[in-house]
Amino acid sequence: MWQHRSLKEDPLRSDVRFSLPALSTSKNLLSSRPQLHSNKVLKLGEETICSLGEDISRIPSATRSTMRHLNSRHIEVSQWQSQISESIGRVDREITAVEQVKDAAECCLQEKQLYSQLMRDCVAISNSLSSAGQRQGRVLTELKKEEQLNEEIRELLQKQICILLDKLSSLKVIHTQLLTDFRDKSEAIKLTTRCIALDVNSPSSQLPTGQYKPNYVSYKEWLSHCRNLRLSAENLIKDSSSFRGNLRFTLVNLKNAHERQHRITDDAMRKKFNKLARVQDTLIWERQRTRDEISDLTKDIQKVSVQISNCTSKLHQATHRLDILHQRPRRELCLDQPLFSVRLEKHDLEIMAAGLRPILKRSQQDLEVTCRRLIILDNKLANNVCTMELEQKCQNLHHSFLPALDTTVILTNKPRFHTGRSSALSYLQ
Repeated sequence: MWQHRSLKEDPLRSDVRFSLPALSTSKNLLSSRPQLHSNKVLKLGEETICSLGEDISRIPSATRSTMRHLNSRHIEVSQWQSQISESIGRVDREITAVEQVKDAAECCLQEKQLYSQLMRDCVAISNSLSSAGQRQGRVLTELKKEEQLNEEIRELLQKQICILLDKLSSLKVIHTQLLTDFRDKSEAIKLTTRCIALDVNSPSSQLPTGQYKPNYVSYKEWLSHCRNLRLSAENLIKDSSSFRGNLRFTLVNLKNAHERQHRITDDAMRKKFNKLARVQDTLIWERQRTRDEISDLTKDIQKVSVQISNCTSKLHQATHRLDILHQRPRRELCLDQPLFSVRLEKHDLEIMAAGLRPILKRSQQDLEVTCRRLIILDNKLANNVCTMELEQKCQNLHHSFLPALDTTVILTNKPRFHTGRSSALSYLQ
């Protein structure tokens, strides 16, 4: 190539061909005359100078070719450096996003662990009511379902956090590789620029021989490294972004399922408490009615007792009168009207007293039964009040810590603990 350009630049020299003559051997040189040797040396020097002149004429063309390659290399490396810089920025953003997701997932996992303890306490309370003879039925079943679902979410979060940590580690590794490659390309650009602007007369251009021992790689290897590094970064970013999207979708579904189960459990607990409240009202009404019944029975017993007492007193009086009438002498002791009247009065009083005593006994028995029923009602009321208190405690405990899987919060801020019923748990992008 250089020879071709040299011929175009100097057509006058194209027909001139110089070649070095065959050099004499040492024996010929020793046997020749001094004058002849001197002439031969002069002629050889002239021919050599002419030959070197032809090669020197080609150097500017070679220099231009070298500079063009250096400039082209400078542009190519700069372009790749720009692409690597873009990849570094994207990896940086993905690392930030993954770290935010990881932090939010860890906070969510901590909340789930606390919620697991809360659910265990709720189930323990419900089991204690069941062991005490109270039928929990649906409440206990729904609490166990919610506890199991919470455990599944907690286990899933643990697995997803491990995957996030693995992806974060891979992103950091590729980020380090990209930074190293970026710095290498920066240094290569500086050296290429220095090579382009190199002044041969500069003292700094005088490098000692053997200072560098290059460890070359082929251009294909270099280009393959650049492409593979950038492609690896893009694949990791794509995979990480896709994983975050899938994780968000999964957690939103779990959040909806958990909230739905939470509402079902809350509905069962509310219905159970309302049922207990209705039972409490019924027991209070029955207790009041029983107390009224006891009061009526007590009054009846008192009346019957008074009547029996009056009958006994009048019977004693009639008996005493009859005894007095029986003391009449001889013919005066006749079956006259007063005697019949006293006998009839005594008979009626005896019948009345005999009739009142069973009534009194039956009333006393009814009073005793009613009193026992009142005691049973009081016990039922006490047990029902205790059950209602435990149900209320379980319900308040269940409401004290709501699930938090809100997808809007997890992208920007860490999720917060919630103690009210108005908000839900945050999660993922």
